[in-house]
Parts: sequence; C-alpha cells; structure tokens
Amino acid sequence: MLTTLVRCRTVVKVLMAAVVLVLVASSVDAAAPETINVQDVLKQIQGANARIRDLTCVLESVYNRGGVDETVTMQVVFKRPDKYHITYLAPKANEGTRVILTKGAGVILPKDGHWKTYDSMSVAGLETLTYMLRFVRDSIADAYDVQVSERADIQDRVAYVLRVQDRKAPVADPDIVWIDNVKSLVIQAQTSALLGEPALLRLGTIQEGEKGDWKSYTLTVTDLRGDRRGEITMTQVERGVFLPTRVELWSTRGRVEQVLRDIKVNTGVRDDLFVVKEAEEMRTKLKQAQSAYSRRKYDQAIQAYERVLELDPENIEARCDLGLCYWLAGKTDSAVEELERVLKAKPDYLPACNNLGFILAETKRDLERAVTLLEKAVDGEPANPVYMDSLGWAYFKQGRLDEAERTTKRALLFPSDFPEKTLATAHYHLAMVYEAKGMKEEAMREMQKALDVDPFNSMLRGEMARLRRG
Repeated sequence: MLTTLVRCRTVVKVLMAAVVLVLVASSVDAAAPETINVQDVLKQIQGANARIRDLTCVLESVYNRGGVDETVTMQVVFKRPDKYHITYLAPKANEGTRVILTKGAGVILPKDGHWKTYDSMSVAGLETLTYMLRFVRDSIADAYDVQVSERADIQDRVAYVLRVQDRKAPVADPDIVWIDNVKSLVIQAQTSALLGEPALLRLGTIQEGEKGDWKSYTLTVTDLRGDRRGEITMTQVERGVFLPTRVELWSTRGRVEQVLRDIKVNTGVRDDLFVVKEAEEMRTKLKQAQSAYSRRKYDQAIQAYERVLELDPENIEARCDLGLCYWLAGKTDSAVEELERVLKAKPDYLPACNNLGFILAETKRDLERAVTLLEKAVDGEPANPVYMDSLGWAYFKQGRLDEAERTTKRALLFPSDFPEKTLATAHYHLAMVYEAKGMKEEAMREMQKALDVDPFNSMLRGEMARLRRG
C-alpha cells in the first residue's frame, strides 16, 4: 500500500546549542481573587504582555563542549505572534546566514543566497526561545491548553500554578509554571526546554529599586535530583519588560554562558522582514498540490509539485509526494525515477522506501528489491500498518503466502492507524492471499470488510462478484 502525502516535521540544525530568552511583563497591580478562574488568569497574563509588539537584541553565547570553547553571536528579532528572524554574526563560517520562522514555517538563507524552506522547521535552540515567549502570543488559548491548579506562596509572593500543555506536542509532558499574581512574572517552573531533560527553575535573589519594585531577579536551575545546573539573571530592560541578560547553564552535553545586549523593545519591526517571496509561492503551491491530491486531481497535483521542486530542489517530502502522484496518474517510469532520486539523497527515508517498494512489487519489476525496501520500512517503523500491508503484498507477489497472510493480519491489528480508505486496500490484499491459498470463504469475508470501508469502490465490487461466481 502506498504511503499518503508526507507530513513530516523537518528539523534543521544550525550552529548553536541553546538560546535562552525569557520575556515577561508586569501588569497593573491587582489583588488575588477569592477563587481561581483560568480565563481570568489568562486574561491577566495577556494584558500584562499586550504592550510587547517586538524586540531586537544581540545574543552572544559561549559553548564549551569537551573542553573547547566556541562563541556564537546572533542578532535576534522577535515579533508577535510567533515570528523570529535570526542573523548570524559569528563564527565566520556562519556569518550572514539568516533563519526566518513564521508560525512554524521556516526559511534558511545562507550567505550564497540560496534559500531552503520547510512547512515545519525547528532550529536548535529556537525551541527554548519559543517556549519562553509562549505567553506573548496573541492568544495563549490558541497554542496551549492551560489549567490553573492552585495558588502558592513563594518567598512572600503569591503565584498561580499553571499546567501548560503545548497543543503541537500533546504527547510531551506538560510544563508547570508559577506566575506571580501581581506582576505576571515567571518566578518558578518545571520544564525540559532548557537542559533537554526535566529541570526546575526556582526564584533566587531579588534586587529591588527605591520604590520596592523589582529591578532584577535570578532563577536558579537544578535538575530533579536537586543538583545545581545554572542560573538565569532577569533584568528589567524597560518598564514591565524583563529579559535574561545573563545566563549560565550546564548539562551532560556541555556548558553555555550567554549575554544579552543591545536590547530594544517595540522598534516597529515590519512584517516584510519575515517574508521570502519564493518561499511564499512554494507554500502556496504545496497547498494547491495537497488539495488536488485529496480531490484525486493527480495531474494538477503533479504540476504544483513540479513547481515546488523548481523553487526548492532539495525538498525531499515534496519529491516523494510527486513520485506518489506520478504513480497514481499512471506514470510508472516517472514515479520510480523520482522515488529513486529521493532514496539516493536520503537512503533511510521510510515513506520513499515504502512507496518505491510497493510499486516495484505491484509491477513485478524487481520483487527482491521491493521486499528489501519494505522490510527496511517496517524495521524502521514496526507499528506502521501501511508499511506492514505493503510488505505483505510484496510477499504475496513472491508467492510467499504464509508470510503474506501473517504480515497483513498484523497490519490489520491497527485499523484506526490506516489513512482514509487504505484500510479497505489491506482487507482486499488479505482476501487475495486467502483466495490464492484456496480459502474462498475467508477471502469473501475479507472482501466484504473492504466493501464495508469503501462501499462505492467499483474495483472491490467487481472482485466480490468474481469471488461469488468462482
């Protein structure tokens, strides 16, 4: 069975280990309510951050890995909601490289000007930046599920205890964040964003101004055993705006010291800073291709994917999807050619292993290689029923009926994990295996299951009629 259009998150690693940028703001003083209402708390936090539109700064990081220091310097621009523009100032090898992130869509612009773009991109270290700026989004509720469990006293401060679950990563452990109920400052947290493992941030020393307001405060970082792993100094750089002007963290991966300087808030950053016209065209074409595919307009999808690859020749996902569309449009040679190109560039790309393996098995062009590719796909994702069904079909084409039956039955143990209507194909495949083994009743039963899933499929209806006649 062919894999449907690829929806992989592509992680692009750039030269930095961690970016720690915390932005919180004070709100109008208000007494804590008698009862905790999550909507009131979110409204208070958003009101505290409403004044923040954008910020620019220079982040200088010194990484020590294996006893060797390396300095990375970046110009960072943030604009709400969820836009980032990073320009590398050092080291020399990365100088001039830019990274642009807009609501999860990313573009890399190296010095030579050749850009690469991805529908979903993560840059090493930017995960922390996004994490720390999560309450500056236009709407917290759009990005996170937030529960307010209780109030707690921390060094004579009253804080709301928030359980924060990122909707983009629902299987990840939620963060626990303690928010000062007067100034909406993060004064304690439990998170995996900073060290790559669960860590605790605890309120340390506080430096007050003449009127008793906070000028700066520290957050001590420890692991869950209580061992000290660093410290973050938060400084008020503008009324109500606190940023980490000095950071020191160490983990099993090494040590990082960071300084934030040249900080400017609300500088009027323009939206066009975050736009690359070619990348915007590519995203439009991707949407067109995916829409055409869903409507089974494969020729239209092919045209759109071909334009995507003109704009971004190294887009592996788009090339794999193009190969799939060629096959569905009856252009087998072109499908094989594109999928071979994918595997030449990325031999372990499992969707291409599955798609090419299935085509080679279905057409009997190279059954031995088909099985090799599909076994690789199943070994890589042993719980993927689509890959298992493809492998079972290849075994069937080889005449290995017992293995075909066993593998396809295993695939059908995961009915809810099949994409739309592909479950019917798996039942059809098992019916064909049963027929080849002389098990007519079992074959008809599986064919009926296929029709139950896809009752208007004329091919399945014809196969059922043939089985009844025979």
